[in-house]
Amino acid sequence: MRSLIWVCLAVATWSAAFALYYETKKQIFQPPTSLRNNSYFGYSITYDGSMKRLVVSAPRSDNIGDVYDCSIDKNSCNVIDKSVIVRGREIENYTHDFWLGATVKAGPDFVMMCAPRHTEHTVRFNAFVARGMCYTHRGNTLTKRKQIEEPIRISDADSKMETTMDSFGWSIDVASDDTIIVGGPGMFHGRAMIYNQQEHRTPDLIRYGANIPQFNFGYAVASGKFINRLTSYAISSTYRFGEVLFYRNYKQYQKKLKNNFNTVGTMFGAVLCAAKMLGDRTDLLVGAPAYGQKENYAYNLGAVHVYLAKTLNSVPTYKRTIVGENSGSMFGSAIINVLDINNDGKEDIAIGAPFENSGQGVVYLYSGADIISDLTAKALKPLQKIYPEASYGESFGMSLTSLLDYDDNGCYELAIGSPYTNTVVLLQCIASVTVNTTAKFDMDKFQNRTFSRKEDFDFEVCLTVFYPTKPDKVTASIKTTVEMVHENAKLADPSGRYIFETSLETKQRDYCKTVPFKLPLDGKYDTEIQYMISSKLLEDPRNASTFDPSRVLLSDRSVLSIQGSLWVAECSGSKVCVPKLEFTPYISFKNDFKPYTIGSSLTETMSVTVTNSGDVAYASCVRIHIVGTNIFKPANCMYEASSGGDQLRCEPSKPLWNGDSTDTGLIELEMTHLTNEHDSINITIFLYNRCNEAATENRTITIPVKADPSGITAKGETDVGDVVDMTEEDLKDNGKYFRHVYKIQNNGPTNWKELDVLVTLQLHPFVNYISNENASVRLYSYPSNTNTPCTSHIETEKTKSYICKINSLIKKVEYSQVLIPIYILPKTLEEMVTKEKNVTLSSSIKMEITAGVVRPESVTTTLVLKEATVPLETIIISVIVGLCILIIIAVVLYRVGFLRRKRKEELEKLRKSVKRQTILRRSTMPSQGHASEDRRQILEGMKEEDEHEQAPNLI
Repeated sequence: MRSLIWVCLAVATWSAAFALYYETKKQIFQPPTSLRNNSYFGYSITYDGSMKRLVVSAPRSDNIGDVYDCSIDKNSCNVIDKSVIVRGREIENYTHDFWLGATVKAGPDFVMMCAPRHTEHTVRFNAFVARGMCYTHRGNTLTKRKQIEEPIRISDADSKMETTMDSFGWSIDVASDDTIIVGGPGMFHGRAMIYNQQEHRTPDLIRYGANIPQFNFGYAVASGKFINRLTSYAISSTYRFGEVLFYRNYKQYQKKLKNNFNTVGTMFGAVLCAAKMLGDRTDLLVGAPAYGQKENYAYNLGAVHVYLAKTLNSVPTYKRTIVGENSGSMFGSAIINVLDINNDGKEDIAIGAPFENSGQGVVYLYSGADIISDLTAKALKPLQKIYPEASYGESFGMSLTSLLDYDDNGCYELAIGSPYTNTVVLLQCIASVTVNTTAKFDMDKFQNRTFSRKEDFDFEVCLTVFYPTKPDKVTASIKTTVEMVHENAKLADPSGRYIFETSLETKQRDYCKTVPFKLPLDGKYDTEIQYMISSKLLEDPRNASTFDPSRVLLSDRSVLSIQGSLWVAECSGSKVCVPKLEFTPYISFKNDFKPYTIGSSLTETMSVTVTNSGDVAYASCVRIHIVGTNIFKPANCMYEASSGGDQLRCEPSKPLWNGDSTDTGLIELEMTHLTNEHDSINITIFLYNRCNEAATENRTITIPVKADPSGITAKGETDVGDVVDMTEEDLKDNGKYFRHVYKIQNNGPTNWKELDVLVTLQLHPFVNYISNENASVRLYSYPSNTNTPCTSHIETEKTKSYICKINSLIKKVEYSQVLIPIYILPKTLEEMVTKEKNVTLSSSIKMEITAGVVRPESVTTTLVLKEATVPLETIIISVIVGLCILIIIAVVLYRVGFLRRKRKEELEKLRKSVKRQTILRRSTMPSQGHASEDRRQILEGMKEEDEHEQAPNLI
């Protein structure tokens, strides 16, 4: 039996702004001649289908008002002859405005129009009274319709003149049976009357009764099958809260629909619109253009209340309220049924907000299907928002009408009045088709493909198109893109996409395309294949420079994007594969007879072998969680985050079929980081049929490990030697400082952590164990070059002990030293040394490496008294140094001539002294008569000679 699957999962196809009216070029209608201010051309508009022309009123163009026939082909307007109205005026100079065309409404072959402010002279009161006058415009002839007969007026009211007046013509609707309901809310309590098909007949008046509101009855009217399958009339009053009354005919009152929102003054009932959105009966939309929101301080937002004809023989039931967006916008001032323009089977709605956007106005187009849906108020969005151009941007949307498919493309055009600028805008409607996208798979093709070794497959993508009756010719092209998302399954196109275009010109119902794709034999198909198909319209007619009636849009109800999934696994179950997996672990360092010695190897290995005896395992995996050691090389596995320890996820490279086996490869474990603190390594293995689900089996393997303390040793010594000499000065004044040093290292296989060293010191009155760091004992660690004080432990009368904590002893890398500062106090050992000559001082340490393994070590230092002598070598060095200094001084004095200058000066002085004495002796001789004079001359000569000899020395 062949198995076919059609898939059509709808995704949002259009954004909320799905425009159906062509806005690139708009057709503008204005009066042929200039009108007086506030003429309101476009105040009311309708479409005369029999003549294919637009009918536009200008109720204040003069004292009567004008109505225009506008040719769409010629884009021109001509005023309708109103001589029949002028001839009916008894007094030509009476200037009361008639407001002809306050409302215009088209029937099958006529247009109904009224002048609600029409006045006439009555004989009974001999006065002018206001009585609305209505006319039928058929072809080019304007025919006056009969008014309510006088006896009926009188019977309906008191005899006073004011109560017999009326204002018929402010609201008009033509029912499906061609009867015409006309409302006149402005006089008396307000009135409504019904015209039948014959023009010569008098209208029937709906008489005032207890059910009728006190004022404004007839403000708006509508006709439809609201209560049952018979035509009835809805007539509203905006008085107070507002309400709507339903009549089967002018005599038979049926039901009443009240405003239950307890808000006065919203003008509930100002506009009524009949539409078929829910079923074949008529739903009702009620405008309240003065609606506001107290909590937001928003005024005149405007609102449209939606009532659906759900229950037979009951008034329509409230569904939702659509609220305007801005204060002062008067949303709901005009509401019309534009029929089913998006081809979804529901009539659609246009709503005017003539004073939104700073008074320019906006028209909203809503999908009837959206209005009756369960979309929230926030989610309900218009299909289109139509804005005016600057030239007519004032009161845009005050009046609306739909045209009955003027261009014969099956879609109703929209005319929008902007009466403050005497303008009517005509928008052409773009027809739409509904396109549903589907995908069809032949599931039988996917079975047993492993045995047939087949990898190439295909499926069909189809566009199913629903066309409207018109247009006869459809111009549209659709581009469809197919994508597939899966780890292994891929579209055959190298780009990863399959794209094709479809033309709708042939108007086929179904357009299908075969899309090829590949399913590799070794692919993992435990997860479904995801695919996405999207279609879009090419050459959007909304953006075209000219309007083409044959071009269509894709309706907002089209299914243009779908996404689905495909199950192609070859398993016995439906969308479930049930493998039967078992695993066998291998651990290189596991020995059932003895524990693993820590440090005995740098790395060890392990692996896990998995076998399957059930359905194919597409996504099996093994998770290995290791606590106590680290993973060095993961082999064919991948690291995963884990709260404690290391974890690997090991997945086979291809599906594991029945009878197949796979292994993880050799996983290397790093063992060097293990220390004496470890007592076991725990390896937990989890086996999964599907890796993203719960494990089907798990097992924890514990391997005991044991530390080897054999390589931890300690060696102590005195830093200045085991025998310390002390002089008399040391004993009396200086004291003596030295240290006991214990070196602790690890040359064994096991790295060690947290080793306590108990240091014991002897207490003597001549010893002080305090160093410059104010700690008796300190621990130095290398190569980190850190030191910490040891903590005081126990003190007795003779000993004091400390605990030194060694954090780490990595084998052959780290070592520690315990340094004990020892200071021999002066004036404490003189008597002991004199008596005993030598004094000994000891310290010891003890390490309990493991339970029962204790390593002691001690250091003893001998203090020896020694007299102070000068060593021979010191004397020799001193003499040599003194001689060298004298030689240097002599050489320096000689080189500067110090001795020679002094000797020369002394000889010169001696020579002069001898010479003087010789001259003096000669001068004393008696034989020479002139001795005194000669002596004087000789002395002066000597003086001059001395000065001459001394002169060079002064220069």
